[in-house]
Amino acid sequence: MGTKRINPKQRGFFNEKAKVWDEISVHDSSKVEYITDILSIKGHERVLDIGTGTGVMIPHYEARLVNGSIVAVDYSENMIDVARTKYPESEHPFVSYVISDVYDLEYCSEFDLVVCYSCFPHFVDQPLAIKILSRALRKGGRLAVAHSDSAKKINGIHMEGGVEISNDFLPSMERLKRMMTDSGLSVLFERDDDAYYICVARKE
Repeated sequence: MGTKRINPKQRGFFNEKAKVWDEISVHDSSKVEYITDILSIKGHERVLDIGTGTGVMIPHYEARLVNGSIVAVDYSENMIDVARTKYPESEHPFVSYVISDVYDLEYCSEFDLVVCYSCFPHFVDQPLAIKILSRALRKGGRLAVAHSDSAKKINGIHMEGGVEISNDFLPSMERLKRMMTDSGLSVLFERDDDAYYICVARKE
């Protein structure tokens, strides 16, 4: 299923950029902390980090987990290699890594929290991605789509980022909320302004 819904040039782009990604894509740690606070991690939860990239979110999860777990997923094997070098399983026992496209995931009712941080525009079929990630949630679990910049800025960066990602856009917040509700989720939090694009929803 996944091979029909991904852009192979997109994967190649991220594999090529993986070793220098932390230099060219710098995240404001205070803004990432704000997003992580909104996720309300309770300390004993199982977290699915979609599009983990070089593992930006991993230390923020770890700081809030007591004995939970983090499954970090990315379709770029080189990005996973970088994340694993930064946060090896031998030193970060909560963390495990999976190389997979979102459309090939078959998790069902396994996670308390699923997070798409700084990756949602790259999903070719966004409504289907939401359905698959909703399925991965336990009842009462939360799904978050979050960026530490505005939708306008993110979309502009992608338009100028090369042919591999030039059509990768965030949907309007209203459109994203419809995707959430269509997948059986209830929106808990939204913020769509010049500083953030965040939507958190719960599985009923």
